[in-house]
Amino acid sequence: MTNPVSNHDMKVFSGLSNPDLSKRIARYCGVKVSQADFELYTNGESDVDIQDSVRGKNVYIVQSSGRDTNNHLMGLLLFIQACKLAGARRITAVLPLLPYARGDHKQPDKRKPIAAKMIAGMLEVSGANQVVTVDIHSPQTEGFFSIPVDCLTARFLFERWIKENIPDWQQAVVCSPDEGGTRRAGILAEKLHLPMALIHRESFNEEHIISGNVQDKQVILIDDLADTCFTLHNAVTQLVRVGGARCVFICVTHAVLSQMPQELFCRSELVKMVVTNTVNQDYSDCHESITEKLVVIDVSDVIGEAIRRNHFA
Repeated sequence: MTNPVSNHDMKVFSGLSNPDLSKRIARYCGVKVSQADFELYTNGESDVDIQDSVRGKNVYIVQSSGRDTNNHLMGLLLFIQACKLAGARRITAVLPLLPYARGDHKQPDKRKPIAAKMIAGMLEVSGANQVVTVDIHSPQTEGFFSIPVDCLTARFLFERWIKENIPDWQQAVVCSPDEGGTRRAGILAEKLHLPMALIHRESFNEEHIISGNVQDKQVILIDDLADTCFTLHNAVTQLVRVGGARCVFICVTHAVLSQMPQELFCRSELVKMVVTNTVNQDYSDCHESITEKLVVIDVSDVIGEAIRRNHFA
């Protein structure tokens, strides 16, 4: 247990997105979650009323993204400005899952916004002094901010789980489900001293090509975010059908899981899907075939330690 920080100088608030994670983070830091009322009116507008004094305090507001992204984002922006108007010394937005993180670029042939850049501007204009996030989708997103961004990672938690729970993990292969996760998979493979594979999808004929040998191997498939699980399902199918993989373990940081395809979890080749609690989920109503293969790892210690170190400078 770390030395508790002073509740006199530090305030940890929870948004509506993930109150359980907020409580765990506050407990790690040795403080209680401060009180604030978030409201969503019937016309869709948001409001916030801070119950505890924040004047001269270091304020940390935990508000992740997930299935109700827009309302959570608006509540966060209003809370930050309310803290600024109430005389907070420093405001840190703790966003385990940064909203709109996948909108980090614009294809030359598309007329689309760069949403992640807009989010950065909105957080800064509202009054945030710092942002803390976990496993950001693309490293270049940090460049959209002119305020400090602490980009944490759950990789160490996955490394520990792999070593403790996968038999003969030294013989496994780390794989990325697409080209975008090459760097992420490469870092994990390097830390575990394992070979790496990559699934490449040719857009003109929709064929999948696997770079690397996965024949009769245990494959550790790693990604930063699972929303519909479409990419992961295709990856598992190709690894087994084309590559001849023996079994697959999936490691995902942000489990949005707006869709949970039964056919993915019913595959005998999928042993476990390991996720973190950056996104608040209730798996109690899920089918048994899903819950028995789903493992949730707590990231509150990672985020809490970052807050503690920032608070003590």
